Amino acid sequence: MVVIERSFIILPGIGPKNEQRLWANGIDSWDSLLFRKRIKGLSDERMERYRQIAKQIINLQSKGMIHEIGMMLPKKETWRLLGSWDSRYIAMDAECVKIQGISSPVIVSVYRGFDRPVTLLRGDDLCWKNLKELIRGGQYLVTFNGSSFDMPMLERWGYSPDNIMHIDLRRFAQRAGLTGGLKSIERKLGIVRSRELEFSTERQVSYLWRLWEEKGSKNALDLLVRYNVQDTTTLRSLSKEIYDRLRNDAMEEYHTGIRRGDVHWTL
Repeated sequence: MVVIERSFIILPGIGPKNEQRLWANGIDSWDSLLFRKRIKGLSDERMERYRQIAKQIINLQSKGMIHEIGMMLPKKETWRLLGSWDSRYIAMDAECVKIQGISSPVIVSVYRGFDRPVTLLRGDDLCWKNLKELIRGGQYLVTFNGSSFDMPMLERWGYSPDNIMHIDLRRFAQRAGLTGGLKSIERKLGIVRSRELEFSTERQVSYLWRLWEEKGSKNALDLLVRYNVQDTTTLRSLSKEIYDRLRNDAMEEYHTGIRRGDVHWTL
């Protein structure tokens, strides 16, 4: 079951519990909702309203416009969009250091679909034009703690992506029982980094950047780039783990807790 394709939580008055009740009553697709004449506990007026929304969703599905369906989701339910990973999904991570007392992005890595990660470097090719080109046509920008760090930082420097949905995995990781920072979560998932890529503090990032900027140390730059790329590529594995865990939670009552026909609506 791909949750986004039957996310009835989009409907007004339907929360997670009532969505599970719809599933348990055999309504497991927008088509089945569209052609259901009556649902016990729902008025004819509400049923007609739901059918009209179902028609709209089915039309969007037929055109592959899942992004538009995703825009209808409550923000706390956008994890449902992580059920697949292709060129629409763009993982991004930025490294920043203080330059003349101002925090500045120095490296940004972008990992689109299954393509090879691309890294942009301050003083070389890091600019809004290049970053915009890398994310052009993408629908979902995936970060870890990007709402608090990466996005505000990039936006202060004029890098402001438009027409793309931002999915911050940190918000959903905690809900899925994965607490702590990205490297702590990696260890819990069995993702192993080489020892030289275990560093994470701003001081260590700044140290490596200074070695490159002031002394031309290619080894320092290479290490910093590899660290940044590792952060970025981890996001795909983490997205799948979060989706699987939250999907299982959402389906738990569907499988075990609600009997077919036992609706008890709370609209």
